[in-house]
Amino acid sequence: MSDGRRPVVPSWALVGAGGHARVVQDVLTRSGATVVAVSGDARGATWGVPVLDDDELAALVARSSAVVALAVGDEARRTRLLEWAVGCGLPLPPLVASTATVAASATLGAGTVVLEHAHVGPSARLGRAVVVNTAAVVEHDVVIGDGSHVAPAAVLLGAVELGSGTLVGSGARVLPGIRIGHRSVVGAGAVVVADVPDDAVVAGVPARPTGAGG
Repeated sequence: MSDGRRPVVPSWALVGAGGHARVVQDVLTRSGATVVAVSGDARGATWGVPVLDDDELAALVARSSAVVALAVGDEARRTRLLEWAVGCGLPLPPLVASTATVAASATLGAGTVVLEHAHVGPSARLGRAVVVNTAAVVEHDVVIGDGSHVAPAAVLLGAVELGSGTLVGSGARVLPGIRIGHRSVVGAGAVVVADVPDDAVVAGVPARPTGAGG
């Protein structure tokens, strides 16, 4: 049975044609869905489907039953594409891999993607165009702003608040109740034990602003 967020729609168009798009394509094909087109710079890759510009893709979706996945890893670009897609009236259902777990009380915004073996806990609230990447954990009561990215194997513990456009790097840990601001970056493997302001870059164990001594 579907939880209403898995890719039961048979036809999808991917905005993006790089490595992250290939991951999203794999999630879809495993579910039995079909990718009918991609948009962006395919960099010589063979997709087996039309590679369009964004406006051509929007026109294809408008005349078909396809829906759209924002298959772009970069937070700032994905956020811009979200606003473009919303402005075009494109359908952006959330997408949950078959091996991921999402609590019934969690909410996922338009265009959000939860990838293989990831977990989203009870009462978590994820905004639009969020990526919860492979094997990442988003625990209970976490709030994530639009366009943010929880990288592979990163963990957000209970009641963490993540601003919009923020990246939590691979294998990082954010302790319960911490707030990380908008457009910030948490380095891979970091352990965040204190709040992080907007537009900051932190790394290490415990995480400190980059360039700080100690």
